Amino acid sequence: MTLVIAASLLSAHAQKTTEIDFGGHFEKYGVKGCFVLYNESENEYIRYNTVTCDSGYIPASTFKIPHALIALEEGIISDTAQVIKWDGREWPSTGWNQDQTLKTSFKFSCVWVYTGFADKISADAYNRYVRAFDYGNKDLTGPPNRFWLAGLFRISANQQVVFLHRFYHYQLPASGRSVNMVKDCIVLEKSDQYIFSGKTGGGRISETDYVMWLVGYIEQNGKTYFYAMNFRSDDFNKTAPFRYEITKSILKELGLL
Repeated sequence: MTLVIAASLLSAHAQKTTEIDFGGHFEKYGVKGCFVLYNESENEYIRYNTVTCDSGYIPASTFKIPHALIALEEGIISDTAQVIKWDGREWPSTGWNQDQTLKTSFKFSCVWVYTGFADKISADAYNRYVRAFDYGNKDLTGPPNRFWLAGLFRISANQQVVFLHRFYHYQLPASGRSVNMVKDCIVLEKSDQYIFSGKTGGGRISETDYVMWLVGYIEQNGKTYFYAMNFRSDDFNKTAPFRYEITKSILKELGLL
């Protein structure tokens, strides 16, 4: 394991950046990608593949975190228990073929719920929220009800972590009630030692290339660690499970899971 440590200043506080070679975790699954983690108690960033951590990709379903906030703030949905009726259309993902709630829309990463939200939220409102959230490149050029899946919208792993930090600490222009409901939706695992929260995503880069995401945070022993991982793939279905496997294996190496 190779470490390179550098120091910089951010907001007058010393910030440490540590580069760790996590390449083996990606190579095990035959993919190339990046990983960034922010340890706020130590004001330290840990990164693998620093250049890629700063490269923008389509956010895909990781956008469900801010998207759900927007839908709640706009009154499109009232809470996590409200039922969103399925129209009977058959989808290849079986979890989509039923009524949904906000919680199940995260669990199954149900796209039709969010395209339905987009049909009710104006482009002006989306632009206003995305700018206020300082989310990615803020360029929503693309299909109006799928701009997070296709078009010019981009976000980097580094930007994901900054957004998640603001989200977690109620620093976004959204009510605490809305933030708490979305936080509840993204919990992936709970144990006596930690709470592991996050959201996957998978977006098309070209006809044969995808970016695969997992972003979120770990709460452990009164401390919070924010992470973002992505890799490139030419087989969405085959590599989808690798998002969890790679991220969790890195977090275990870091002693966080």
